Amino acid sequence: MKKSVVNDDVFYTIAWSRLIEYEKHSASRILPEMPGILCLLERLPRGAMKYLIFYGCWRDGLRMALKNFLDPDFTKFPAINAGLKGRSMFYRYTVVDTSMQDMQDIMFWLIRTYTPEFNAVEGFEDSRRYKNISIREMDLGEDSVIERLPKTGL
Repeated sequence: MKKSVVNDDVFYTIAWSRLIEYEKHSASRILPEMPGILCLLERLPRGAMKYLIFYGCWRDGLRMALKNFLDPDFTKFPAINAGLKGRSMFYRYTVVDTSMQDMQDIMFWLIRTYTPEFNAVEGFEDSRRYKNISIREMDLGEDSVIERLPKTGL
């Protein structure tokens, strides 16, 4: 993630991992134990993708975040877990390791922009540090390392 502040405005660049089909055992090997944002999506007929949820995980890390939603033995969100059962799901993630407030600002923008099914648009606020929040999203390729943004960021 890159961040630039100009006057009262903030500009973030985040790099999403490749889109990965959810499979319980491979996910635990793929996801890093780093703070970040997890995005769950569902493949709809005709190949369109529907946003299901964005989840910011600061302390537990991305690997544990996925387990919190999709492992019925460990879930902290049983209602969401029940709502996700049987869906053709994919996930992607981005590492956000600067501050919880930066993660909150990015989550606010993502939820407001994509209105995922399991996130409440109303009631989720930004950190109130900046007048405007702008985000540039990048999709990294198969062989890219998510923890390093290309030099072509902001």
